[in-house]
Amino acid sequence: MTNVPPFAAESANRTCRLPDGRKLGYAEGGDPKGVPVFYFHGFPGSRLEATLFPAVGVRLIGVERPGYGLSTARPWRKLADWPADIAALADHLGLKRFGVVGVSGGGPYASSVAHGLGDRVNALAVVCGLGPPEAPGMTFGGQSRIAAALRFTTSRLFLSSLARRLLMSDRALGRLRQWRMRRMPHPAADAELRNGPMAQMMVANWREGLRRSSLGMAADARIYGEPWHFRLEDIKVPAAIWYGRADTIVPASIGEYYARHVPGVAAHFTENDGHFSIVINSLESITGFLKSRA
Repeated sequence: MTNVPPFAAESANRTCRLPDGRKLGYAEGGDPKGVPVFYFHGFPGSRLEATLFPAVGVRLIGVERPGYGLSTARPWRKLADWPADIAALADHLGLKRFGVVGVSGGGPYASSVAHGLGDRVNALAVVCGLGPPEAPGMTFGGQSRIAAALRFTTSRLFLSSLARRLLMSDRALGRLRQWRMRRMPHPAADAELRNGPMAQMMVANWREGLRRSSLGMAADARIYGEPWHFRLEDIKVPAAIWYGRADTIVPASIGEYYARHVPGVAAHFTENDGHFSIVINSLESITGFLKSRA
C-alpha cells in the first residue's frame, strides 16, 4: 500500500457537544468538498480511521462511539442510541443528507443509522462488517467461546482491559501477532498491509481509540452479542456490501446474510481479499457507489 495520507492534525481532533452534554469525537478525511459520508470505525478503532483512505470525491467524517478517543463514555449504551448521536452531529455540521459506511465493527452502527435516519441517509455501505448475532459466522471459530465469556460484565471488562494493555505495548503486540499468525495466518492479500505503513497507522488508530480507557471496546463487545432493534429487511435506503472470501476475521457468510435480507442490496464478494485488503482494493468501488447515490 502506497500513498496513504498521514493523519490530518488540523481536522483530526474535533468534538461536538451533544444535547445531553456528552462529547462526540470526530475527524475529517478524504475530500473536504466531496459528498459527506459518516464513517464508523472498527473494533477497536477511532475517528482517525477515516483519515487513512484517499477517498476521492467523498468527505469522510470519522465518528468515535462513546468511550473511544475523544467521545464521552455512555454506560449501558445500546445500538439503538447511535442514530440520535449521528443526527445531532449532522445538525452540528449543517448536513441535511449524508451517506454512511461501516467497516468491520462499524457495520452494525452504519446499518442502525440507515434504518433510524433513513429520511436523511443517501446510501449505506457495509465493508467486511459484523452483522446481527444470528448471522452465520458471528461465532466464527474460537469466537463462540469468547462470545460466551463476554456475556458477563466482569469478564467483559477484564478482557477489554487486557486487550487495551496488549495493544498499547509494542512488545505485547508483537507477540500477539506471532501467536495469531501461527494459529490463523492472514491471507496473502493482507500480508503487505500488515507489514507496511498501513499497519503502523492502524496501530496508531487503535491506540488513539483506547488511549483513555477500554470502556468503548467493552460496550461494543456487549452490543455485538445483543439482538438488533430492527430487521435488515426494514432498511429502505440504497445499500451495498463488500466482503472478501479469504477474510479470517469477519467471514463472508455474514455478508451473505446481508445479501439475503437487505432489500435491493448490491453485493460484492471477492475471492482473494482479506479483512484489510478488501477495503483498499474496493475503495474506488465503495466511493463510486456513495457518490452515485448523493
